[in-house]
Amino acid sequence: MPRILGATVPDVHEHDPPGAALPAVESVHKEVRHHWAFARIGLYLLLASLPLLAISAQVFGVVPMNATGALVIIPLAATLAVLCVFAPHPIDRIVGHGLGWGMFACLAYDVFRLDTVYLLGLWGDFIPKMGTWLHSGTDTRTGAIVGYLWRYLGDGGGIGIAFFLIALALGLQHRSRRVVLLAFVTFAVFPVWAGLIGTVALSPHGQHDMFPLTPTTITLSLIGHLIFGLVLGLGFLRARGRLGQHWPWPPLLPVRSPAGAARPRSEALVPACGECGAAER
Repeated sequence: MPRILGATVPDVHEHDPPGAALPAVESVHKEVRHHWAFARIGLYLLLASLPLLAISAQVFGVVPMNATGALVIIPLAATLAVLCVFAPHPIDRIVGHGLGWGMFACLAYDVFRLDTVYLLGLWGDFIPKMGTWLHSGTDTRTGAIVGYLWRYLGDGGGIGIAFFLIALALGLQHRSRRVVLLAFVTFAVFPVWAGLIGTVALSPHGQHDMFPLTPTTITLSLIGHLIFGLVLGLGFLRARGRLGQHWPWPPLLPVRSPAGAARPRSEALVPACGECGAAER
């Protein structure tokens, strides 16, 4: 092997195919792309969790919700939106589906919730009051607009993004309909519904600021979250064929073959490229 100024030069034969001496470079590039995909997913999961955490922080008196929204959540969302436009990534498509289906599931939840609030009068609607925490005012009409925008884009859409990313990481796109729906309904109950009830129960003014905890309100809120999880799971089932093409890694859980035998994760599927979404060989 020839040496030039102490540097080792790999042997390249004249009949070798082009690029035969560059596997190490390709592996480094692939590793960098996957690291960037990890970072992007982490930012999306952070953004997805912050709207709900901001409500808890407000109710517990840790940080005002308008400060969290103005200084953290909105800048992070704007940054990711700019990245989606100027540096698109296959993960963005998964996030878009999760956002849309999360908002739709929230709408299905609200059909039930608002019927029990405004037609049956079984409990109150704290969303307009939550909106006043965001715009630092007392006008409940403006609070309703701001609050419901936050509810659909932040809460519903954020949960949808998180659920879709976690489901693909676990490999739920390869599971049966029953398993998928059970998983999504379970996620909607814990940690989402359990976190809501815990916030109301443990915070000093939770029952005053949000809603009183009674057998009626606990039951109605649980039913609403069951509806949310069911609709979100149905949305994942509808889109999972397309979403699986954009997930760049094998699932964390083993995938069962049609005969019922579990296959290793590495053989479960051919992962998509972290940069372009194409299948890697």
